[in-house]
Amino acid sequence: MTFWRALAATVLGVLRDRGLAIMFVAAVPAYSFFYPLPYSTQVVRHVRLVVVDLDASALSRDIVSQLSAVPSVRVAGNASSVDEARGALAEGQISGIVLVPENFARDAARGTPTAVTVFGSGAYPVQDKAVLGSVGAVVQAVAGGVAVARMAHQGAAAGGLLQSARAGPAFIDQPLYNLTRGYGSYVVVAVGILIVQQMMLMAIAALVGTWFEQRAGTLFGAQRVGLGTLLGTVSGFALFAFLSLLYFIGFVFWFQDYPRGGNFAGAMAFAALTALTVASLGIALGAWFADRERAFQVLLATTVPFLFMCGIVYPREAMPAPINALALLIPTTPGIFGFVKLNQMGATWSEIRPEFLNMAALLLLYATLAAWAVQRRREEAAE
Repeated sequence: MTFWRALAATVLGVLRDRGLAIMFVAAVPAYSFFYPLPYSTQVVRHVRLVVVDLDASALSRDIVSQLSAVPSVRVAGNASSVDEARGALAEGQISGIVLVPENFARDAARGTPTAVTVFGSGAYPVQDKAVLGSVGAVVQAVAGGVAVARMAHQGAAAGGLLQSARAGPAFIDQPLYNLTRGYGSYVVVAVGILIVQQMMLMAIAALVGTWFEQRAGTLFGAQRVGLGTLLGTVSGFALFAFLSLLYFIGFVFWFQDYPRGGNFAGAMAFAALTALTVASLGIALGAWFADRERAFQVLLATTVPFLFMCGIVYPREAMPAPINALALLIPTTPGIFGFVKLNQMGATWSEIRPEFLNMAALLLLYATLAAWAVQRRREEAAE
């Protein structure tokens, strides 16, 4: 069978299988609307916290009052001690504890070092950051007013008081890509690539397993499987993966208003390479499983481990070396970072050389494994 006939037969085989055609064509668009939905607000709001006010002064009450007006947090109550509030934090009823120490107003007025302490569970870094940033901004504003009053009491010049009152922050944090500082802009652009990979791997492996069971299709039919047939089959499957990737980086990121378009031409080329790699891996897995349902049973359990192993959620520098080595065998490991660099950051090809070389090596590896696995299964079927 020639390359073009194998490609056409693969595309027709996908569309004729009603159960799997939905996964090839409709699953990714469905996920693209439902998965980003929880992150539509982008910025964390109304994070519940409890205040432990051991000072009970006008200054501490001013801090609590201003915290109540901050949209990112919500003061859910007060407690007499940290131990009293710790249980609610451990059970997930609240996300933070704000401790105003004794003599806070007196020490702030005297210029004596003092601090408002914020406790968090550490389980949700985005929530912890929202609580810490909100409390820090409020305390800085209140303490700044106290400092100006203390300087006036000490007889500071009017010009110095005005300069202190208008003094800006010593450090300005300006994001370059995630301008809204939203969680969705951080996680959806990465997980979207993983969604495409997992959907395509399950669908391709399941269809190849079906072909083996029925002794049909381009790979397990009566015809001889040569290089042209294999390349045509890989390209036919890769076409669906390529269109799904383009749909995500070209439409979904625009529709959901996520960072995008830095180097779209480069992202399209990288999408073609990624699609071929995913298609080759799907064929290898399908020939290995040799069963339609086995692909779903195995690959469904790999999604979350793949997400953590790729290094976008948990830093790879903190992972053991064997896990990092294993992660290099997963297409999403170079894929996610490659797409983020190209599509969000506008990187050039030289700047994604490690991801490109990793993906190219995986394409060669999985294409070879796919050819070997198909040939091995055909020999077994002929015995």
